Amino acid sequence: MATVSCDLGVAARVVANRSILLVQEARGRHEGCWGLPKGHVEEGESPEEATLRELVEESGFDGRILGLAGVRTALRKDHPAVFLCYDVAIHAGQIQESNDEISSTGWFSLNDLQSLKWVSETMQQLAIDGLTQPVNLDGQPGLTARNRPYSVYRAAVSSSPTGGRRT
Repeated sequence: MATVSCDLGVAARVVANRSILLVQEARGRHEGCWGLPKGHVEEGESPEEATLRELVEESGFDGRILGLAGVRTALRKDHPAVFLCYDVAIHAGQIQESNDEISSTGWFSLNDLQSLKWVSETMQQLAIDGLTQPVNLDGQPGLTARNRPYSVYRAAVSSSPTGGRRT
């Protein structure tokens, strides 16, 4: 099987008390724009580890992965680009002061989202969905023993009379 180089990015979607945690970019082409805490997966770390690392680095909060909220795929410079958004529950930390990467961090209600300048339409939609229809693919530990743990994400089966899946 051939190996393909892939740009792999991640984001943490944190919703608490009808508000969503957002960060404002301090520099680069998205300077002044808002989005979820995000970044790239570094060599030697899993996407889940990268998500939690970026959450701490960009917001000051520590958390745990609840599930996979969304996937965006694209082709950039003839290479696949994959972006994974995870729902995260925070359990420690406080909003950190601005730094060279993030100029501001805050909690926003659904009504606040329309007035913000966004990093991307995808980021805006993930935020809106998190506040209006939060559904994620539930994670569970991998089934086969490995040297490094891994996760499997799948839709939870509903207990409805039709036995359908959540949408």
